Amino acid sequence: MNVCMTHYAFYPTTGGVETHLLDLCAELVNQGHEVHALVGSMAGEPAESKVEGIHVHRRDWMNPEIMRDRKRKLGVAADKVVPDMQEEVRREYESFIDEHGIDVVHAHNFHHFLPEYGLALTDIRRAQGTPTFLTIHEMWGEFLVQHLLENTEWDGIIAVGQHVYGDVIAQVPDLKNLHVVLHGVNTDMFRPDGTGSSLKKELGLEGKRVILHPARLLPWKGVHTTVEAFRMIAHRYPDVSVVITDTSEILDWVHELQGYRDQIFSMVEDNDLGDQVVMRDFDFAKELPQAYAMADIVVYPTSGEEPFGLVPLEAMSSGTPVVVSRSGGLVESVVDGVTGFVIPKEDDNALADRLSALLGHRHLAERMGQAGRGHVLEHFTRTRMTKEVEKLYRQADRRRNAQAA
Repeated sequence: MNVCMTHYAFYPTTGGVETHLLDLCAELVNQGHEVHALVGSMAGEPAESKVEGIHVHRRDWMNPEIMRDRKRKLGVAADKVVPDMQEEVRREYESFIDEHGIDVVHAHNFHHFLPEYGLALTDIRRAQGTPTFLTIHEMWGEFLVQHLLENTEWDGIIAVGQHVYGDVIAQVPDLKNLHVVLHGVNTDMFRPDGTGSSLKKELGLEGKRVILHPARLLPWKGVHTTVEAFRMIAHRYPDVSVVITDTSEILDWVHELQGYRDQIFSMVEDNDLGDQVVMRDFDFAKELPQAYAMADIVVYPTSGEEPFGLVPLEAMSSGTPVVVSRSGGLVESVVDGVTGFVIPKEDDNALADRLSALLGHRHLAERMGQAGRGHVLEHFTRTRMTKEVEKLYRQADRRRNAQAA
């Protein structure tokens, strides 16, 4: 099949949606499909490129910042439909579908931000019968979400977990064609193979044990909880360092990244943790597997409602025990007391306690790491995820062919 995967952003932009897109697209390619990622333009990135066998097409009309700015100049709110803009988007999609012989269009988070995209794809589905799918990665409470889900049509809507499924049903109880396809990760990329030694050396952490917090520096990712918990126990474990990842390659529409980064730097400095806390920019797609491989423990104490969370899967796939907060979908992957620990949100003391348990009992950490690897191999591979999505595509294709006959 020729698949058009469409979203506002794509690699090297960092985020759960973008990571999922890269995994899903690459695995579809591995399974013999032709995949076109139709995404927003990005400064410094070419309009046409190829990544892991994926044809990447970057267009200004897929860039939400550009489209929002056009609406501002018209004096129209972002969540209000501009008919001419919807028609423009529809024509662009139709042209792309015809040019590349697209069999199915799979959109991601088109219930958010701007209404024209989902409505344009609904027009195309009605007029041409092209199968369309929508993956919902999270639900927000704004009016646009409910309105769009009630006024668009899809051959299938995919929730990335039971938590997201529950959020969808709470807002749109009568939604049709809703499925759950749990996330999966690349278990060949994230594996317990000792490849983190070079990164550990580069960071000056040879001979140290490492606690890794792999998250974008956004307030709801709970980095402040990690720093505060480590402050409580740092003196007991002079051989332990905390590594906090950072990146500027994210969608930061509300401009909260820099302020939170400054807050974390201040916490580290004020508590004299500079010798034990490393903060560094990471290329998430290329360096993150090495970071997991060098880690003894991974922490992800999210303070917001995590829709699903790829970090626990990546950590467990790497054979590393993980400590997460009881937040949204995180409890769908981490088995408390088996593959890691689940703690209350914003609970510095609980995090410090679980870190001490793992640092003080290496056999416990090893056992949890091994259990986590097995758990991911059984339930959370990207191959399983992709086959479930592919099955939905084929069902829609058979329905279309039957209707045409």
